[in-house]
Parts: sequence; structure tokens; C-alpha cells
Amino acid sequence: MNIIKNKGSVLPKRASRAYGSRHPPETDYAEYQFSRREIIIHFLMGAGFAAVTAWLFYDSIIAWFILLPLVCISLKERGKTLCQKRKRRLEMEFREVILSVSANLQAGYSVENAFHEAYKDIMLLFGKECVMAKELRLMIRKLENNEQLENVLLNLAKRSGVQDIRDFADIFQIAKRGGGDMRAIIANTSDIIGGKQEVRREIETVVSEKKLEQQIMRIIPFFIIFYISITTKGYFESLYHNILGWLVMSVSLVVYGAACRISDRILNIDL
Repeated sequence: MNIIKNKGSVLPKRASRAYGSRHPPETDYAEYQFSRREIIIHFLMGAGFAAVTAWLFYDSIIAWFILLPLVCISLKERGKTLCQKRKRRLEMEFREVILSVSANLQAGYSVENAFHEAYKDIMLLFGKECVMAKELRLMIRKLENNEQLENVLLNLAKRSGVQDIRDFADIFQIAKRGGGDMRAIIANTSDIIGGKQEVRREIETVVSEKKLEQQIMRIIPFFIIFYISITTKGYFESLYHNILGWLVMSVSLVVYGAACRISDRILNIDL
């Protein structure tokens, strides 16, 4: 079989046809690119929430138009949340890659070919479109173009912003240049990342009940206002259609928003 030589390792030439002639696009994990469908769904849901808020707190369609710009701000916050979830997936899948690479090294593969074989394992575990599958396709194309593996890993570490990947890339670079025991280094890294993820899963299990309570508490103020409005007609009339009433309801909304923000920060435990 024809092969392409790559500085101390060999990669199958057929990989060039499998991954294309150009690099797949690099993902910036600090930013989330919304699809058109995601943007439409977000704005529809945001507009619906703004309509409910304007009706319950102000009983005014003008208030709905005033609240609509907040949907754009919430889109940015949603992007940050999705970025964080994507980094969590990347970290989890990266550990599986390291486990696969470690097993491949034990089987006698070179480091570069071990990552190539890990791509097949990741596709079986998470599918072709998972985060690390895309990164491994990019990695393989770069290796075929004679880029150093340590530089490829450093590039991933820089883009990902994941501390475990940065640490692994730094250690890997030092070990590769100094001739360290790659099998032991990769196996040890996998154990460290796995231990950290296990601690995170335990913490998430503990706070999952609190997160459910948080979601319920967010709905209760709207439910109370709706229930009173339906059962007691005119109860909130003194707060509608006058400046003092708008001020009171606006302050209430600000306090509600601040409480939601604080609760998010309390339950957002970052390891």
C-alpha cells in the first residue's frame, strides 16, 4: 500500500482521499456560531416570553416592543452557555481519545498513527459529527501536510480554552523533544482527566436537584401574577397604565432578573 511519510511515522495515503485535500475549518471554542434555524427558534421563544412578561407586568403591547431588544442580549448569553457545554463535550471526548491513543501505543503504533486509529474509535463511540471527530480529521490532514503533532495539539489547546488539553499539549511537547515515555505520559494524563471528570459528575449530581428547584422558582412569580389576574379581576389595575405602577413592576423585574443571574452563578461550578 502506498504511504505518505510523516517525520517518524507513516499515515495511509488513502486518508488523503478520506479527509479531502483541504483542512477542515478550525473551530473557535470561545465563540458559538448559531445556525439560521437556531436564531429563528431563539427569537420566537424570546418574543413569546417578552409577550407574556409585557402582558402580566404591564398589560401593554408597547412594553412588548420595549422588551424585544433584550432577546438579542439573551442570544449572546445563550451563546456563552452553549460554548461552555461544547467545551465540556470536548473535554469528555478528548479523554476517550487519550484512552484510545494509549491503547494503540501499547499495540505498537507510533504516536501519530495512534491518533489516526483513535479517530475510528471516536466515530464508533460518538458518531462522525462529534466535536473530537472533527478535530481529529483536522489533525490528520495537518499531519499529512508534515506539521508537527505537538504544534497541532498546541493549536487545539489554544482554540479550545480547556485547561486539561493545554496541560497535555505542553507536557506532550516537552516529552516529545526530550524523549520522554509517551505511553506513561498519555496514560497518566488520561487518569488525571478521568478523575477530574468523575468529580465534576458527582458535583453535578448533587446540584441537579437544586437546578430543578431553580427552574421552578423562576416560573412561580409569573404563575402567581397570572393566577391572581384570572381569579381576582382588577387586582393589578392600580399597577397598570400609570407611571408609578410601571416603576414598581420594572423594579420587580430587575430584582427578578438579578436573582436569576445570581442563582446561575451559584450553581455554575467550574472545575
